[in-house]
Amino acid sequence: MNLFLSIYIIVGAFSISTITACFICYLHNYSFLNPILTEEEQIVQLNEYVIKVPILLVQSTGIMYIISDNLIPYGQHTCIESSFSMAIYCLLIEAIYYAYHRVIHKYYYVNVHKKHHTNIIVYPIDTFYLTEIDEIATIISIALPAVFIKISAIEQALILYIYITSFYLSHSDIYWNHHAIHHKLIKYNYCLLIPVFDVIFGTYKY
Repeated sequence: MNLFLSIYIIVGAFSISTITACFICYLHNYSFLNPILTEEEQIVQLNEYVIKVPILLVQSTGIMYIISDNLIPYGQHTCIESSFSMAIYCLLIEAIYYAYHRVIHKYYYVNVHKKHHTNIIVYPIDTFYLTEIDEIATIISIALPAVFIKISAIEQALILYIYITSFYLSHSDIYWNHHAIHHKLIKYNYCLLIPVFDVIFGTYKY
């Protein structure tokens, strides 16, 4: 895969996800910014978001370019094969991130992850309030399964769209409060989207 296609997948998925999340927030009359913060604090957070997003996109594009040789041609999968591969891919994302998230909370919370927990009541813009290590770990969690699971560029883009949109919306209580509970109670709900490993290891709270 050439660099331009990697950029297209990453920037396209991120852009459409952001628009989707903003539109859903608008439909539900839910603030994308964190209204609990003062106006000055909102401006600071928004500025950090504007600075951080391009960096995240460059990092993600670089990793996408590295793993791109593992992607299969479009059309090689049937609909059933595509659905199965994407489901297994998502389970691997959850497994990798669950393991990372628990280790960070137990051993490196203050230095690495506390920043993300600055706001207990969270809103979509809080999604990318991360340290550099958290950023890279999240990107790797989503990219690494491509080394083991064969998916096409279209399937990868769809997974990215689902997860980035869910990142935003999980920092709200519009549809579900799985991650919002994590911000309040800290010791529960370590998975990103599908709480399968939280259920298995007894860290699920609803």
